[in-house]
Amino acid sequence: MKYIYQILLICIVTFFTACSSKQELNLNEINSISLNNQIIVAGVPQTYRSPVSVGLGIGGFTGHVGIGINTFFTPEFSNNEDLRLQDSYYKNNILLSNMIENEFKFQMKNDEVFKNKFTPFGSDYTIYLYVPKYSLENATFSSKVQIKMTIELKVIDKFGKIIYEDKKDNILFSDNYIYNESEIFYSKDALIKASNLAIRQVVARLILDMKKN
Repeated sequence: MKYIYQILLICIVTFFTACSSKQELNLNEINSISLNNQIIVAGVPQTYRSPVSVGLGIGGFTGHVGIGINTFFTPEFSNNEDLRLQDSYYKNNILLSNMIENEFKFQMKNDEVFKNKFTPFGSDYTIYLYVPKYSLENATFSSKVQIKMTIELKVIDKFGKIIYEDKKDNILFSDNYIYNESEIFYSKDALIKASNLAIRQVVARLILDMKKN
């Protein structure tokens, strides 16, 4: 009987815990929110792993019994194209973090929901942005390229608790492919315009989903 009572007590506690769990914060109802200006952009890795693994097999027969040994490996390739893109930012003294900060602030200040909630400091909640990856994507049927970028967003309260998080990249359409590879690498103007296009699209998607929360 003692074990039955213990199981019953656990079930009751679990039920009330589930019923009393707090609802997620609605970002549309907050009073104030700001952006942390320390936006981190990850460096480009030297190599990348192939999405396809290659299988190697060695087989033979002993009498009437077949013996086989199989192994798989994932090839790694030099990340030359994206490393050149990273180098182009350095050579042209372009800081992606500053570009992302400016675009995010611009869109928040002009958004119908957040423009009266977005403050430079002293807010109830703070947005943190992180760029884990950016790369150069080639068009399918032409020599044109465009920058593909991923941005992670976290909203943190005054106690350091994450109350919302999301990750988005830019959806590439045929109209996004404006420049060829050499223009991106050797023209600062083309590099800035292509980067701004990617950043603008990712930030817009992040803010749109924040309003849906």
